[in-house]
Amino acid sequence: MKRMLLFLLLCQALPAFAQKGYPMPPENASRLFYIQHSNNHNTFVYDANLAGKKLNTANPVSVYRLCYNKGKAGLKEELSTLQRRIAYGITVTAADAASCTFTLAAYPAKKIAVHLDKSGRAYATVHVNGKNIVLKKMFLLVNKSGTNVVHIDFYGRDATAGKDLVERFYVKE
Repeated sequence: MKRMLLFLLLCQALPAFAQKGYPMPPENASRLFYIQHSNNHNTFVYDANLAGKKLNTANPVSVYRLCYNKGKAGLKEELSTLQRRIAYGITVTAADAASCTFTLAAYPAKKIAVHLDKSGRAYATVHVNGKNIVLKKMFLLVNKSGTNVVHIDFYGRDATAGKDLVERFYVKE
C-alpha cells in the first residue's frame, strides 16, 4: 500500500519536475499562451494582434520564438520556414473583431479559440479531455530527435470551475 501511495504521489509530481529550470517569457498584455518542449528551452509565443480593443482580422495572432539556447537569453526571433510549416505555425479558420479560431501546424485536429473579454483583453481557450481550458501554456514531451510528441501538458484555468489545472493529452500517431 505504501508503494502504491508513493507511486501515485510521484506521478502527480512529474509534470512539475519535467519543467524545472525552464524560463518564463516576460509578461505581455496581449499574451495568449506559449509552448515549451523537452528538447531545449526555446519558447514559442502566441500573442493577440489587437487594433485598439478589437482583433486584427487579417492577422489576429502573432507567433514568434524566444531563443534561450546558446546564451541568447530570450532573444526574439521569427519562426523558421520549417517551424512554421510543420510545427508551431498557425492556420486561422475563422476571424472577426471579437474572436478567431486557429490550429497549430503540428496538430490541425485541435482547435484553439481566441476571445476578447469585456475589457478588450484577449485570451485563448482549448477543449482537452472534456474540459474547456483558458490556456496559459503548453509543454510538449518529445522524443530526442524532436520528431514525435509523446504527450502535451495543457496549463491553464478550467473555464467553468475557475480553478487552475493541468490536463495531459496523449498524442496518438
